[in-house]
Amino acid sequence: MKKILLHGPFIPHHIDNKMKSEGSLEESRDNFLKKRFKNLDFLLETRYKWINHFLKNKKIVVEVGSGSGFSRLYLDKKIILTDANDNSWIDKFIDATSMDFKDNSIDVIIASHTIHHFYSPYKFFKECDRVLKKNGLIIINEINTSLLMRVLLKIMKHEGWSYNVDVFSPSEVVNQKDDPWSANCAVPEMLFSDEARFIKTFPSFRFVKNELCEFLIFPISGGVVSKTKVPELPLCILKILSFLDKLFIKVFPSIFALGRRVVLKKI
Repeated sequence: MKKILLHGPFIPHHIDNKMKSEGSLEESRDNFLKKRFKNLDFLLETRYKWINHFLKNKKIVVEVGSGSGFSRLYLDKKIILTDANDNSWIDKFIDATSMDFKDNSIDVIIASHTIHHFYSPYKFFKECDRVLKKNGLIIINEINTSLLMRVLLKIMKHEGWSYNVDVFSPSEVVNQKDDPWSANCAVPEMLFSDEARFIKTFPSFRFVKNELCEFLIFPISGGVVSKTKVPELPLCILKILSFLDKLFIKVFPSIFALGRRVVLKKI
């Protein structure tokens, strides 16, 4: 995948991260539940509320990489929270690349900002193919390495990117397997920007949704787990920023789109 500016690869060390509390899931959860910081609340609501439309008439819904478990605050249906970190709010300890579920047993798998941490995206989608029922869904929120995202990552040294990996290879390792906070933010863009190649690699799936999203509301949130200080804004301003996001992304997606929403259906 060719990029004119900041094409990388850029792989910062954890110690260089300018954001605070990297990996502190319990701290991020406790702080948010106590204060319900408006900017982050707005971002999380934006990330999860759209998913409710796809959960109607679905019985067994699993979220992988649940992190701080915020999804339950915004989803209408009770879901099974799973994660590779076995915290008290997590229902089941699960490695998303080797899931402890029976074949054809799950209706929906939700993956929100977690695929870019997996050491093998290929194995994750193969596992989804195995455990999902026919017409089952994978619902995804992910990062997008637009020019602005690469600039932000370069400045904050929070996570990195590399386009020099083959995300469709069964043997490719795109992140450090023994480090759950290792991240290659280029992975989602490489996976989903070429729908034909994705379907060729994973022929059981078809795209229902594949759209770019999030510009200003992402950085102004201050971060979901890792944090940086930002001023708290009233809801009316946050709604204006969300409206501006749509305009900027529509006109200059390769520059401003910091996120992506994807829905895949197993046929």
